[in-house]
Amino acid sequence: MATDDIKQIIDATDIVALVSSYNIKLDKQGKNYKGLCPFHHEDTPSFLVSPEKKLAHCFGCGGGGDPIKFIMQIENIDFQDAIIKLAEFNGIEYKSNYHKKENPNKKYYDIVKMAINFYRANYEKTEYGLEARDYLLKRGLTDEVIKDFNIGLAPKQRDSLYEVLRDSNFLELDMVDSGLINNENGYHDFFIGRIMFPIYDEQGNPIGFSARIFDNKDKNQPKYINSKESMIYHKSEVLFNFQNAKGEIMKMKRVILHEGQMDVIASYKSGMKEAICTMGTALSITQARILYKYTNNAIICYDGDKAGIKASLKAIKIFKQVGFNVRLVLLPDGMDPDEYVLKYGIDKYKEYFESNLIDEIEYQYLVTIMNKDFSDNIVFKEVCNQIFNLLFAERSESIKESYLKRLAKDTNTSYDAIRFDYNSFIGNQNVNVDFIDDYEPNEIVPETIKEVWNSIAELRLFIYAKGSKATAIYIDQTLGDDLNGFKPKTANLWTKLVYEYYMNFDKFDEGLFVKMLSAEEACYYTEMMEAVSKSNIEPYNQEDIQNCISKIKLLSCDAKNEELKRKISSNNTSKEKQFEYANDVFQNKKKKLQMSKKK
Repeated sequence: MATDDIKQIIDATDIVALVSSYNIKLDKQGKNYKGLCPFHHEDTPSFLVSPEKKLAHCFGCGGGGDPIKFIMQIENIDFQDAIIKLAEFNGIEYKSNYHKKENPNKKYYDIVKMAINFYRANYEKTEYGLEARDYLLKRGLTDEVIKDFNIGLAPKQRDSLYEVLRDSNFLELDMVDSGLINNENGYHDFFIGRIMFPIYDEQGNPIGFSARIFDNKDKNQPKYINSKESMIYHKSEVLFNFQNAKGEIMKMKRVILHEGQMDVIASYKSGMKEAICTMGTALSITQARILYKYTNNAIICYDGDKAGIKASLKAIKIFKQVGFNVRLVLLPDGMDPDEYVLKYGIDKYKEYFESNLIDEIEYQYLVTIMNKDFSDNIVFKEVCNQIFNLLFAERSESIKESYLKRLAKDTNTSYDAIRFDYNSFIGNQNVNVDFIDDYEPNEIVPETIKEVWNSIAELRLFIYAKGSKATAIYIDQTLGDDLNGFKPKTANLWTKLVYEYYMNFDKFDEGLFVKMLSAEEACYYTEMMEAVSKSNIEPYNQEDIQNCISKIKLLSCDAKNEELKRKISSNNTSKEKQFEYANDVFQNKKKKLQMSKKK
């Protein structure tokens, strides 16, 4: 589609009608209209809609823009899908030669999607499902909430899902790779007799489940089990309910982090829909960085027991390392959000939650002195040292003084004595400025930070492609099926450029290209361009292009061989296939050797 065609669609748009179609109330003010911004929480309208300029823009958060940008943001869709929606809204026929490359993980998403529908049907249409419904209703869930979260039920039979997937012509190897089917002693379901909570990735693709036991008397069975690591499920990157919470996180300018799914649902029922949780593991750097794209404000509300406190202290460190402002809620009597809602109701829970937000220093102080016997000299000394360590890193002298006075009062000690001990403490040059909590003696070891790109060749080729449509097509055709020599995010961006942007436009326009990207893609593109500027990378000549392509092809050989080795080692691979894959590995190594000699 040419630029003129897009302009025609925009010009035909009644921007007031478009915005109003999303239940945004607008009031006329002169030539323009004003309303509350749909992209962030506000009490005073700062969202301006201009019929003359065809713009819907928020002066508070910067959200919105022209009709296409507005639809992209409010629907969380890409540029092409936004054009389609806008054309339909205006009754204009849309024709484009753009075709998306099929996601290589689509077969796994389809398997998980079928499993979601199967578990939902088993929940809704069986007697066993009635037992699960009774359990969930007693836990405070409503039919509406159960439907909102797509909660289902895995049958007790060990091969029910397997038979459904097999009858739907899915390959057994793909079933196993999806993480939903085991192939030990025959094919059988991974989840049996559990309530199923579907899990989605950041883009809303179904990737796995968290499964809760509800009718098994065996105390050795874990309460929850989650999908195992698979082709699409990577627990360090997964956040339950994130696909639904993203919009609320941006709107409320905060994210609420809980420990479990039932806690997330408790907040959801209470109107706090920006709640998410990790999948039975501690918060990772990767998860924190994903959240940071949407907000820099985090509220941690874990269980008030010893384990919850320990996890909270870890999460504080991770969030602070990424750059978040952190607040916490410490529920009374060691309760978790789900327990609090069941006992006091959603209104009391929300009231308590919003009225008891504390910063990380206050939280760490409270949990350090909690339930301590200060008549024991050893306990007294340990607590004082922990609080001194906490305050040592605090720059504000007034905050330090206020906490030292509180410590004196809480330990029934004179302020002068506490101050003297603190001064002696900071005089020790070996003092550790990191807060040492009472529940975890080991330091958190940050995840290894891997290189963002496989090779600088990725950046060089992308610059060449930006310079010329013909060059971009030439590079793409020369690479062929060796695109996996790029890192996945670069490959995705490359596909956007060649198969989306250049299918519609002849010359590169950075502003227009960025409009076609999601928030995550735009962030990655910015990182690439920053790396280009810092590395002083400039396009050179045809020989340089060939060298870069050769480098990517070499890396592609390595990537293909890793995939082939994984297939060879799979228990599901026949001897004949193993031999075939081994031969492919040999040919790839031979090809790589030949390319290396040419260089």
